[in-house]
Amino acid sequence: MNELRELYIEPTSHCNLHCVMCSRNRWKNESKGHMDLALFDKLIDQIPDSVTRIFFGGIGEPLYHPDIATMIRRAKETGRTVEAITNGALLDAEMSEKIVDAKLDMLWLSLDSMEEENYEDIRSGAKFNRVMDNIRIFNEIRLRPYMINRPDKAKVKLGISFVLMKNNLAQFQKLLTRVQHLAIAEIKATHLVSYDESLVDQVCYDRVLGLGMYGSPGMYGAPGMMSVHVDIPFMDTRDLQEHDMLPLVSHPPFSVSITGLPLKIREGYCRFVQEGVAFVRWDGEVCPCIALLHENTVYQQDRERRVRPCSYGNANEKSLLEIWDGESYTAFRQRVVNFEFSPCTRCGPCGFFDTNEKDCFGNTFPTCGGCLWAQGLFQCP
Repeated sequence: MNELRELYIEPTSHCNLHCVMCSRNRWKNESKGHMDLALFDKLIDQIPDSVTRIFFGGIGEPLYHPDIATMIRRAKETGRTVEAITNGALLDAEMSEKIVDAKLDMLWLSLDSMEEENYEDIRSGAKFNRVMDNIRIFNEIRLRPYMINRPDKAKVKLGISFVLMKNNLAQFQKLLTRVQHLAIAEIKATHLVSYDESLVDQVCYDRVLGLGMYGSPGMYGAPGMMSVHVDIPFMDTRDLQEHDMLPLVSHPPFSVSITGLPLKIREGYCRFVQEGVAFVRWDGEVCPCIALLHENTVYQQDRERRVRPCSYGNANEKSLLEIWDGESYTAFRQRVVNFEFSPCTRCGPCGFFDTNEKDCFGNTFPTCGGCLWAQGLFQCP
């Protein structure tokens, strides 16, 4: 917990698209810009030895930065694993050659549909056929020394990041049937963050928030309630659904496992803090996670919730390690490890729910009880 192990760098907050689920659509007090190369060089020069992975991503489109290939090359020259994410619209032959030559280890591509109309409704400003052509070109370039049916031998791997929504769940299944054709090494699916009220009916986790499996059974009943463990074998999920079996055993007093493996969401676990991650915003602000990188307005439990960004220092003014080891940042990370925040995702919204300024347990900014990343619903590559 005390070591910085992964560094996420946001090269830019600009983007070439206007995706329906992007928080940028509702920014009010945020400026946009590219990270200055002088700042980037400073970061690269002062990265501690404990860091093993550098990831180019954030809210903007990394390939929109005019010097992204140079940044990838310099990061890779440090000997660390280097990854980046893109929406794929700018991944033409020239860009593909540049990032492959820069020795990028893995490129994550946001792809939320395998059908033109559905894709273009989600990724406004992108052309589905062009993105698919870009994937084909990128694969040809990165797999040039290898056989197309051995993507595991490629120097640059391709991963897919998929945002699950009610209107694209069938598309996720189609993606799974195309993994070999697209030479995909890994897929990471995440839920939709409803930054806009019009997207609330597209989320696929409303019922999950109320399940007893979401945390320990003792937290939901009266003190001393008997807990009953139910272990079931693998079986056809249609039978479970037909008889409403899973919803029944997912509430108190039951806890569930399948052939001994617990069926339980990891609650109150912040991957960013627990795994030693820091985010450096395009302007140098050092933030603890993607949820606190920029201002956000999210809609949860039929309420609007304003999330103020949080920075523990600016890399233009202090070294990365000075900020990381600073008293306030260290204390915050310990608070998150303990996760003694109010259970905002389980109880009904109260007067404290509308912001991340304070919670009913007396915690002050930033509070994390309402963060759905920490509840295992959202995840980043």
